[in-house]
Amino acid sequence: MAEKVQIKAETYSEDISLSRNYKNLGINVHKFGGSSLATSKQLEKVCDIIVNQTRPGDIIVVSANGDVTDRLISVAHGRHHSIPELVEYFKQLASELPIDSDSFLKQLSKDFEVIKELSQQIPVPTDSILAFGEKWSARLISELLLGYQCNAQAVDASHYLKLTSLHEYNQFDEQFAEVNFSSLYESFLDHLDCNNTRFVFTGFIASDNNGRLITLGRNGSDYSATAIAQLVQANSVTIWTDVDGIFTADPNIVSNAQRVEHLSLCEAQAISELGANVLHQKTVTPLLTYKTSASIKSSFLNSSVGTEITQHPTSFGQVKTIAAKQALVRIVINNINELSARTVQQKILLNQTASYASNFDRTLDRLTFYVAESDRFNCISIIQAAQFYPIVEKNNLSLISLVGQGIRQNHKVISKFIERLERYSIEEIHYPANAHTLCVLIEDEQAITLLHDLHDTFFEREPSIPIVVLGYGNIGKQFLRILKDNKSEIESSLNQSLSLLAVANSRHYVLSKNCLTRHEDTIELLEDDNNTESRSCDNKPLIESNLNNQLLKALNSYSNKELVVIDLTASEEIANLYTEFANSGWHIISANKIAASDHKLASHIERIQSQKNRKWFKNTTAGAGIPIQSSIKKLKEAGDTILSISGIFSGSLSWLFGQFDGQKAFSELLLEAKNNAFTEPDPREDLSGNDVIRKIRILAREAGFLNARESFEPALSDSLLQGDLPQFWDNLTAVDKYYAELYQQAKSQGGLLRYIATLTKQELTLKLEVIQPEHPFANLNPCDNVFAIRSEWYKDNPLILQGPGAGREVTAAGVLNDLCDLLRSVA
Repeated sequence: MAEKVQIKAETYSEDISLSRNYKNLGINVHKFGGSSLATSKQLEKVCDIIVNQTRPGDIIVVSANGDVTDRLISVAHGRHHSIPELVEYFKQLASELPIDSDSFLKQLSKDFEVIKELSQQIPVPTDSILAFGEKWSARLISELLLGYQCNAQAVDASHYLKLTSLHEYNQFDEQFAEVNFSSLYESFLDHLDCNNTRFVFTGFIASDNNGRLITLGRNGSDYSATAIAQLVQANSVTIWTDVDGIFTADPNIVSNAQRVEHLSLCEAQAISELGANVLHQKTVTPLLTYKTSASIKSSFLNSSVGTEITQHPTSFGQVKTIAAKQALVRIVINNINELSARTVQQKILLNQTASYASNFDRTLDRLTFYVAESDRFNCISIIQAAQFYPIVEKNNLSLISLVGQGIRQNHKVISKFIERLERYSIEEIHYPANAHTLCVLIEDEQAITLLHDLHDTFFEREPSIPIVVLGYGNIGKQFLRILKDNKSEIESSLNQSLSLLAVANSRHYVLSKNCLTRHEDTIELLEDDNNTESRSCDNKPLIESNLNNQLLKALNSYSNKELVVIDLTASEEIANLYTEFANSGWHIISANKIAASDHKLASHIERIQSQKNRKWFKNTTAGAGIPIQSSIKKLKEAGDTILSISGIFSGSLSWLFGQFDGQKAFSELLLEAKNNAFTEPDPREDLSGNDVIRKIRILAREAGFLNARESFEPALSDSLLQGDLPQFWDNLTAVDKYYAELYQQAKSQGGLLRYIATLTKQELTLKLEVIQPEHPFANLNPCDNVFAIRSEWYKDNPLILQGPGAGREVTAAGVLNDLCDLLRSVA
């Protein structure tokens, strides 16, 4: 556009009493945007709204239809191929509307001849060319309304809106763009007495003091509407657009964003200063001057409620909406005094470039502010023209802002805001001059996650600390399904929303970024993890390689911030990373037994966790969902002394030997157990006793039996456990023969085979024993673990804990219990 204009209509001229008379007429202003006028159906919908929701004397302000302005810009730049496209577009519209299409198209043809002539001039009068878009739109609407038996008159606003253009701007004159509106009153004095006429004004265009046509820049039609409302002292302004008002956040980003019913003018101004698309800053300025009521509604809905904007707030100290502005760059000007800094910012504003989070440091003579990446070049050119030397200090930044009347006076809002920010890597917290906004600058990569976090905090439930799940096998999938199926109940119980940040297996990880913010999405993406191809959303990878634990590098920004790592693997490599997790300041939940069964490693991790005030939950490392560890801990804390612990600690071997009756080969049962996830991925971990030995050592640590001798026997001959896993499966005939002989020996004694552990202060034992049918460990339910605790209090009548000790469901449920306990304890 050739010239940009800023209105500052604060001085009334000539007959003020006349304006008071106009106020008594009760005029309302309605503005319709280009998207509302793009098709014949939308035009007819707009006419329905005008007929049913306006009255004679009201003013309708319209933008150009659809993308007509963009096409006219193309024509102004010499690309004349856009003219046939425009002609075809309007022919189509006219043919589908109940208007005199021949007359309309005849005038359109004449207009295009004028446009061609204008485009040949040097310099090209761009504004004059662009003005045709609004003129055509106003003509279409007024003619269409006549078909609805509704009298309407198209009005060229440039005949009445007189504005001062930029080239006449005097930097010492604060009234740099004064509106001369007395002519508007006088011209319409007779018309406004008419009982059946609505006036369809062109938006976006005006004229300067020399009578030259000018345009009002981006969002110019909205600006025209509120300026005209001020001039005629309208009762109200309604801006009809493609969204149903202002929302608690951008609904295109936050799917559960809610419509805001009411905003005060102060809140509307704060939102507009943050670059909101729905409510531009210059649109709000006339509303602040005149203090009329306004509303934003959707012309696409059959019944739009929208957002009402009034002078007086309906709440105080409450967050109303969260604005997000992405892809910003930080610009710094050093060695500049405060007066020069203000001058530079004024020049940037006058050139229609929005800047955000401006801060002048008097001690360093430094001005810092942020602009959109698309405005970077223009902004730098303006600063250099003012003889200063800008530095682009950083890019790819986002401005996330809380808005609400007087929220800076609500210490709870500020405290909660800062508390949530502690979980992120923040560039800067900014406090604007008004008391209604709290802002933070953050890298684009984390911005959307923070936006969801803050939205949940202030409008839903406060998000939990971020959750990272390692292991997407049988237990991992079951755990995530439980989260998905019971999300509402879990969140209600915790009074927190679950924040699943990442899920990983040994090959891939999924990290929550711009388009991965809800844990249901994470589950769906990883359900098909056998697909090795990377998936993407908005050109950003979601499933990425984790062959070298790249997830840890991706989590670097969470170092020394609260986060919980849930280890659902059986990996020694992951267990060896626990020290790194602890040093990063993260909570740990383990189903993996390896670290917990290594006394030296476990003690080291517990020491770090204690120093950093972090927790390590490992209740499912022994007994799955059975609360054996917590029971031991509670007995000791109450002053009891543990004498011994005995039982069957392996759910898989409990099931195997409970089912083994000599009728079916042992190998058949073993394969069935593996397919049902009763065993470890390598069943030799169970048959060798390694898995039970880890549980014994874990419970021995809890009971205080740290110096006890160890006497462990495998449940299968050592010779049959040698070699690699394929060799083991190839040798099942020998395994079957081994167990068939053991079974016959036990049967000859009238007994049963059971793999029993016994823990005392002196000795830890594990062996396959023959017990009689009346023994307490003989008749267990399939997969049951049983723990018999003898203590000073339970010496003669042991405390028995019994329940499922194997299977994906019980382990996943036990991990979920640990997670819920952890989240409650850190809330």
